[in-house]
Amino acid sequence: MEDSITEYEHKLLESAKVAAQEAGVILKEGYYSSRRVDFERKGVSDFVTFYDRAAEKCIIKRIRGLFPEIAFMGEESGSTAGNMSDYTVIIDPIDGTNNFIHGVPHFSVSIAVTKGSEILLGLVYQPLLNEMLWAARGSGAYINEKRLRLQSARPLSEMIVSTCLPYHGKGDCLTSLNHLKKLMPIVAGIRSPGSAALEIAYTSIERFDAFWSQGAELDFWDIAAGILIAREAGCKVTDLNGDPSPSQWKSLLSAHPERHEELLSYLG
Repeated sequence: MEDSITEYEHKLLESAKVAAQEAGVILKEGYYSSRRVDFERKGVSDFVTFYDRAAEKCIIKRIRGLFPEIAFMGEESGSTAGNMSDYTVIIDPIDGTNNFIHGVPHFSVSIAVTKGSEILLGLVYQPLLNEMLWAARGSGAYINEKRLRLQSARPLSEMIVSTCLPYHGKGDCLTSLNHLKKLMPIVAGIRSPGSAALEIAYTSIERFDAFWSQGAELDFWDIAAGILIAREAGCKVTDLNGDPSPSQWKSLLSAHPERHEELLSYLG
């Protein structure tokens, strides 16, 4: 990896990788359990399991043990202030909890680190495939230890794009339906697998040619790591107004820079 982050940040990245792998062990245990995974409702179509909480505690314990001064923002535990540090660790212990509960093998551990308002580090780990997509700002993006670089852009007619669709009680269904109506006739396929962190990160390895979202409700922990990974691989990531750094991410498009504006013309 190119040396564009400090030694402190490099150690923080390595600690986050280990934490994600340890959390992945917990998730694999739950996923391969012979019994149905129990869950609680946090809200409408918003579920949490023992494994969400256990994975998040594992991640915080691992990183805090080496960096006690750092702040945390976790989906399950909320925000914890740091001590004399500008760094915050952003954690989604299971991005795709609904898939996890139903035994669908598409979910991930997502960890990002911000410094002030800047996303500095990001990783998305798929424990069932043992694939870790990760990036450090200015140092490129990687899958495990392989550097990622975009190839030439496919035409829209050959592209498979991904999205998060709204569902029962969450999001703007009409907006998503309008987007689908515009894109379905011009692309080769549209997928909504159910782990936004993973799908944004997948644009960096071109498993998906693009990812967009507006109708669904996505939180910062869903998208932060994926945004950095996609950008470091060469994707252009903005909201659907074309803003690369909105104060709040109400929408998102990650795509090859040669196709980004073209897609925005259909989605914006």
